[in-house]
Formats: sequence, C-alpha cells, structure tokens
Amino acid sequence: MAKNLLIVLLLIVALGCKKNKFSDDDTNLYKWKRHLYRAPVIKEEPALFYSRDGKIGENRMAILVTSDYVILTEYRKDKQQDSIYKASGKMQVYKYEKVGRIDN
Repeated sequence: MAKNLLIVLLLIVALGCKKNKFSDDDTNLYKWKRHLYRAPVIKEEPALFYSRDGKIGENRMAILVTSDYVILTEYRKDKQQDSIYKASGKMQVYKYEKVGRIDN
C-alpha cells in the first residue's frame, strides 16, 4: 500500500513539473539569426526531423535552405519554430542564434 502511494506521489510531482515548451518571455525583443533547414532524404529513414529544434544526431546532414535576421521575443521564436515544424510535416526546422537584445 505504501509503495503504491509513493508511486502515485512521484507521478503527481513528475507531471506537475512538466516544462512548458514555449518561453514565458513575450516582452523583451531580441535579434536572432534564423536558419531554415530541410531534412535529408536517407534510404533507411523518412526525411523528417525528430524534434522541432533539429538536434538529432542522424540529421547532421540537414540541408540549409535560407538564413535571415529577425526581431522576435523568446515566446514568438518558440512559436515560429513549432509552427514550421508542424506545418512542414516535420521536414523543416528553424534554428535560431541569439545576436543581441533590442532595447526599447
């Protein structure tokens, strides 16, 4: 009985500490260098990324499509990253490099 109670408490703590996938910062503007990558076509695997940040070892051969600079908040950057990932069927991802903060 005590073992089951401990397991339930651990599950509650683990699920309660789930991290939000988007940043909470929607006020500070930053300049970002944004890169759009397309997943490579490999015979053994489908042409897709396994996460929206593209940090998967098998996709080191990702193809750079375009680069540009954008001014976004952390929250908007996360939303764009998630949006292109879902809209492309997991075949494209944005990678961002923070260049600096934009002071108002």
